[in-house]
Amino acid sequence: MLGLDDVQRERVVQRQAETGHLFGETTVELGFVTTEQVQRAIEQQQGFSILRQDDQRVDPLIVTAFDPEDVLARTARSLRGIITAATRQDGKPVRTVALLGLDAAAELPVLAGNVAVACAQTGVPTLLVDAELDQPHQHTLFRAGNRAGLATLLSNGGQGGLVQSTAIVGLSLLTSGPPVPNAPELLDRQRLATTIELFVEDFDLLLVDAGCGPNALAAATGLDASILFLRRNVSRTRDLQVVTEQLEASSQAVLGTVLID
Repeated sequence: MLGLDDVQRERVVQRQAETGHLFGETTVELGFVTTEQVQRAIEQQQGFSILRQDDQRVDPLIVTAFDPEDVLARTARSLRGIITAATRQDGKPVRTVALLGLDAAAELPVLAGNVAVACAQTGVPTLLVDAELDQPHQHTLFRAGNRAGLATLLSNGGQGGLVQSTAIVGLSLLTSGPPVPNAPELLDRQRLATTIELFVEDFDLLLVDAGCGPNALAAATGLDASILFLRRNVSRTRDLQVVTEQLEASSQAVLGTVLID
């Protein structure tokens, strides 16, 4: 797809052996092609669109949308594989998954956004739900409005016009909505899990950015599954154990944990 001749391909392979870099990276390093040409080739090979590096419709932190070879993009695809392979106790695929963290407040929104993009890139209609009602980020990362969203839905019911499209084909967004003084009450008693069932008919996968604060566990409770994000050498084993036990008590599968440096 890159149009290399035999001599160029041989040089790329030799250089790869020396550096350990990926094929695409090496072709750019040797000056045979541009980064954009590599990205277009990956699009054709993997069957999904990659945004141009200067596309302002998505924050550059969502690197999976721009560069599938980035380390974070590869991590997002690994998590996608875990999610899509998971099943509920009744044997059916998981449909609602919470991403929540311990001591990972800065990284979690970015990780959640990248995982959502990775899922949508496989052709799975995906809805990303920002349940960080106190400190929302997804509307900023995906350049969306936030005048109404999850808080509106939990407070007033109805769903008309709340879900927004994004620049990523197959990925939609339910933002957090305006700040509310009663976030804990809105998320109590599995209200989020019950409420987003409204969207299961329209999307194959609902990913919930549950956050890291005191409301995270409430936001995650009642969903099909969770993935936990921990800070290496900071998050305490006891805290992890408590969260895991509470999630499993609600018959929720914990698909795994991710350590963040």
